[in-house]
Amino acid sequence: MITQESIAALKNQLDIVEVVSHYIEVKKMGASFKSCCPFHQEKTPSFVLNANKGYFHCFGCGISGDAIKFVMDYEKLNYIEALEKLAQFYNITLEYTDKIKKSDDFKILNFMNDYYQNMLNPEVESYIKKRGITPETKMRFELGYAPNNYEIMAHLQRNFINLQDALNVGILGAEVENGAKRYYARLTQRLTFPIRSSQNKIIGFGGRTLGNHPAKYINSPQTKLFNKSQVLYGYPQAKDSIYRLNEIIITEGYLDVIMLHQAGFTNAVATLGTALTHEHLPLLAKGNPKIFLAFDGDNAGMNAAFKAATLLSLANKEGGVVLFDNGLDPADMVKNGEIEILKNLFSAPIPLIDYVLNTILSQFDLKNAVQKDTCLKESLAFLHQLSPVIQEEYKSWLAQRLNLPSHLIKVQSTQKFQNPAIQDSFPADIASTQESFYGLAEKIIIKSILEDMSLLDFVLNYLEPQMFHSQTLAYKKLLQGELESSPLIGILLDSKIKAQTKENLKQQIIMILYRYYDEQRKLLLQNSSLSLREKSFLLRKYQKYLEDLKKGDLALYESVGTF
Repeated sequence: MITQESIAALKNQLDIVEVVSHYIEVKKMGASFKSCCPFHQEKTPSFVLNANKGYFHCFGCGISGDAIKFVMDYEKLNYIEALEKLAQFYNITLEYTDKIKKSDDFKILNFMNDYYQNMLNPEVESYIKKRGITPETKMRFELGYAPNNYEIMAHLQRNFINLQDALNVGILGAEVENGAKRYYARLTQRLTFPIRSSQNKIIGFGGRTLGNHPAKYINSPQTKLFNKSQVLYGYPQAKDSIYRLNEIIITEGYLDVIMLHQAGFTNAVATLGTALTHEHLPLLAKGNPKIFLAFDGDNAGMNAAFKAATLLSLANKEGGVVLFDNGLDPADMVKNGEIEILKNLFSAPIPLIDYVLNTILSQFDLKNAVQKDTCLKESLAFLHQLSPVIQEEYKSWLAQRLNLPSHLIKVQSTQKFQNPAIQDSFPADIASTQESFYGLAEKIIIKSILEDMSLLDFVLNYLEPQMFHSQTLAYKKLLQGELESSPLIGILLDSKIKAQTKENLKQQIIMILYRYYDEQRKLLLQNSSLSLREKSFLLRKYQKYLEDLKKGDLALYESVGTF
């Protein structure tokens, strides 16, 4: 078990915005940060973060919690695993109550990186030189060599590396033979590329075969440290240039990155054998750089560029596409000394939206009326997902290329952004303004207590859970001390709900009391179990108390328990 002191030390370091931004893209809006919720499908952002309070809450699906809860839910981890993940993220060493020494995953990966670099031999060095890589670049990107399986296994055993730990971080694989587990090295006879996280920690390896293996490149498998859909190769080496230039070049391979850096394009990174995905967007959002896609000009490269350009356009990113013809790639061009051509290509990329639309148009015979109609529908289906301003800008662009009158290019306004805190503040079955107003009062009371717990006793003098309508559950959670429950976090993070002082809170309490006792009065009128005399007596008491409340007199009803 992890010691409570370690947990407390870790919690003190956690920044909810920093943690969540590692997984999804968030944007600052006023005093809060917002995003589309990663736990349910939505188009309008209703997922809110509050950096000061350290909580997240989705006003759409109701999920909420702190940074630890987010990692647990997003990564499907238990509490201990989430703590360990966050400790790695913040480079904090956790202490354990048991005597068993926890394996240090990063130490194993660093150990193997040193080993691979030491295994470089003349034959591998010759290959590196033949690819045009200088000794300085080789050292900067820590290129190494993974030898034969038996050599790697012997090295691990000589150094008392736990094989299961090596399996857990992707160095080894395992299979069962005759009921026994057999370990084997995943990378053998390959040039190795250490893959580092944005925090510059080794989390996996890539390998290029130097033999006859049919898989030219392979990566480490997904582990608790490594998710290839969230990582860009070369990002730590490129980070300073990305921030300085406010531009990032995304290529398809390790050698493209290495050679571009060698040629001075030090803002280059690469996807790891996968398409650009939504999971890459949080990393690409850091510094909000322009994004240039530098892909091969073959069919696979053009398809990858189309998908990536579509993704980035819909994410409202700026940038463009650069394609390399004649079977060349950036690494080849650097090796051939075509640096000036590269500079010209990167200075005049095809804008992202233009590339998407041009790709759609290229798939149809525009001389055929039926195909032109289909092309228009597909183009508009893409454009209608963009902002009205961008739609308007591309209206004449599309009309000109399709040789159509501009009035046939129907743009449409995207749905206006509505604050999810207001949308979801009130239950769906309460439609009237009056009821919404009372629901707001209930939330103000609860938030005021959350901001100043000394107000709880004051409110308890007057209000019981049954007096609340829309926020009964939240008030009960407050009284039970369950301050991290979803209803309370939702109210706490609702920027439209303003906490009040004790004096100002009296008006909110009077509103709730008036509504409650007015409802009780109406119920009493329908009560047939009381005599006329009893009913008249109670009605007069209700009426007197309601009149006092109307005057602004906040007082306890003398016989609340009888109603």
